Order: sequence, then C-alpha cells, then structure tokens
Amino acid sequence: MSKIGLIINREYTSRVKKKSFIVLTILVPILIGAVGFAAIWIGMKEQKHFKVLVSDPDDICGGKIFVGQDEHPPATFYFTPDDLGPDLFDTEEYKDYDVYVGVGKNTITNKTIKAIHRDEPNLNTQKYISNKLEMRLEEYFAIDQGVSLTTYRKIKQSFKFVLQDIEDIDGENDSDRKAKAQAVGFAFSILIFVFLMVYAGQVMRGVLEEKTSRVVEIVVSSVKPFELMMGKIIAIGLVGLTQFLIWIVLIIVILLGVQAFFLADMDPAAIQAMTETQMGTELTGNAVGNDNEIAALIFEQIQWPVLLTLFVIYFLGGYLLYGSIFAIVGSASDSETDTQQLIIPVMIPLMFVYFISFSILGNPDGPAAVWGSQIPFSSPIIMLQRVAAGTVNGVEVAISVVLLIGTFIFTTYLAAKVYRVGILMYGKKASWKEIFKWLKH
Repeated sequence: MSKIGLIINREYTSRVKKKSFIVLTILVPILIGAVGFAAIWIGMKEQKHFKVLVSDPDDICGGKIFVGQDEHPPATFYFTPDDLGPDLFDTEEYKDYDVYVGVGKNTITNKTIKAIHRDEPNLNTQKYISNKLEMRLEEYFAIDQGVSLTTYRKIKQSFKFVLQDIEDIDGENDSDRKAKAQAVGFAFSILIFVFLMVYAGQVMRGVLEEKTSRVVEIVVSSVKPFELMMGKIIAIGLVGLTQFLIWIVLIIVILLGVQAFFLADMDPAAIQAMTETQMGTELTGNAVGNDNEIAALIFEQIQWPVLLTLFVIYFLGGYLLYGSIFAIVGSASDSETDTQQLIIPVMIPLMFVYFISFSILGNPDGPAAVWGSQIPFSSPIIMLQRVAAGTVNGVEVAISVVLLIGTFIFTTYLAAKVYRVGILMYGKKASWKEIFKWLKH
C-alpha cells in the first residue's frame, strides 16, 4: 500500500471509531425523525376545522359555497338570514361558531368583507375563507349584471401559462416544470454547501491539531508533506461520505417507521390537508392535480441516475477544492483565533455563491446560473440546479467537471507548498502576505 493509502486508512479508521462520530451519526437521523414527527403531531393538534357563520340577509350566496371534490377545506360555511352583529354573535346561542362574516349588497359596492373571529385562523385558513366568499360574491355580481352562472364560471377559469423553448416545442420543457425541478437540484446544492463547510473545516482543524501537538514533526520524517496533506483530505472526505450514506439510510428507516407505527390509522386526506396548510399551498380548485404532477416530476422527469452521480462528483470535487484551501489556513495558523482571521477571505466568496444560488431559482438559463455552473469555486453549488432543471447539456457539464478537477489539482499543488513550510513554523502569526511568499519557495 502506498504512503498516501496508509495515511488515508489511518485517518479514516481513527475518525470513524471516535465516539463523537458514532454518536453524531446516530443522533442526527434520530433528531431529524423526531423533528419531523413533532411537526406532524403539532400540526395534528393545531389543525382546527373552523365553522364560519355567514350573515346573508339579501340571500346573495344562496345558502351555499362551492367546494371542489378533491379539496380538503379547513372551514365549513353556515348561513343565517339574520343580521347578527358582533354583540349578538358573542352570545351563548352562537358559541359553536368560530368566525362570523356579514355580507350584503353594500359588500359588492364597497369591495370589503368584514369578519369577526373567536380563535384567529391561520393565514391559509383566512385565505381559504376570503377566496370562497369572494368567488361567491363575484358570481352574484355576474348574475346581477345579466351573465349566467355557467358562462361566468367558464370566463373565470384560470389560464396556465406555459413558456416553451423553441428547441423543445412539444411542451415538456416548460418554465413551471423547470422551476419545480430546479428546486430539487437546489436541495442537493444546499447539502453540498453544508458538507463543504463542515468537512473542509475538519481538514483545517485536523491540520491545526497535528501542528500544535507537534505530531507532524514525527510524521513528516517518514512521508512528504504533500502525501500527508493529500491523505488527510481524502480520508476526511470519505468519512463525510460514509456519514452521509448512513444518515440517508437511517432517516429513511426512521420516517418509514413513524409512518407505519404512528400514522397508519390516520386519514390520508387529513395528512394531505395538514401538509398543505403547513407548506402554504392554496386550497382552491386550481390545486387539483398538483400531487400527480409533482409525483411525475420527481419519479419520471428528473434524471435521478445522472443527478445522483453528479452530486457525488461535485461533492467530492468541491470538497477537495475547498479542503485544500482550508488546509492552507490550518497549516499557516497556530491557534483557532488565527484561523478565524485567515478564513474570512475564503468564506466571503463561498457565502457569495450560496446567496447567488437563491437568486437564480426560477431562472436556470440566466447569465449568473450559466457562469456560476462553470466557475470551479461555484459550480459544485450551482450546477446541480441546472442539471435537475434540464437546462444544461453534456458538453457544459464535462467542461465544468474538467475545470473543477484542474482547479483542485492546482490548488492542491499550491496548498502543498504552503503546507510544507507552514506545518513546521511555530510562534509566528502568518498573514496572507506571508502565505503568498511561501508559494514562491
């Protein structure tokens, strides 16, 4: 086995056997499962169904509100011809109703619907109530103007705007699908960013620990500084992948267990309604079919083998790139305080890329997305969004990967030069000016 292989084996074995690694690997999925279960449980407790009493002396609503067949309404409407007012509504007779709404012909004129509540509905329930009443009042206004209800509902139907690429005129590559698919890629980008921060930081701390403990003085007598640094970077990256894969398996097992043992008897419609409320989905007839569209998007339209393969490539490439840069900081520092000062120039561009990844959501073809997916320092976070959205071709991906690998090799070469000098220097506070001098040796 090569010296780098021995270092990788030593670093990997020592880290996965640490109690902190074992505890964190087991604890994180449990915490995620617990948080998910708590969110569902709290949602079940807070998912109150509101009873809305509508005072309609002029019979504008006709005693009914239209509810779509596939809707899961958070409120039910009841009607009375009496004009109650706040004082009468607050009496014992109407205590079973949660919200009181008064409508009349002046409501059409003033364009204002006033309501009184006992327990305040959440924002989605408020929107549902207002939308349903507004729709019913608009129907009344249409009838009053001589437009039949059938004609009005045909006119009122919303249009779906589909923006097509001239090279994909069949319609599969529309803007709505791109935006939803890009959100999946964005989730992978966030994972890469988090792991870059965590594991590249571990490289820096690992180098600093060996330097301050003087262990490195013994180690470098047997191996070259470049071999030592490379072995450490690769080993910590493998530790990260191992932990990530274990987390995925454990999270899936825990979530399936929660569903099987705690949610087996729960009405699927209730779960869907609760999920819609928590995620802010509009509870209108226009939402019908969204579940099927999202399922088709997730399981059919996104090329998962390609996306997962590139996730691993960009995760490793991004980690190796930033790991080598963080190793420079660790080898040039004597304490955690020194690293905090030296790490700022490294963190600023990384945070800039992170915020840019938010700005390109919904625009995977824009200049920021295109350039960000090619520049090695940003491509690990940006490229997966374009891949998921299907707006990038194989040539662009190949160029991006080659540039990433080439930049990693170059930064590793530079890091080795700094590492060779910095790991044996003690008591001297290095600056970036000093580090650039070491690069000339």
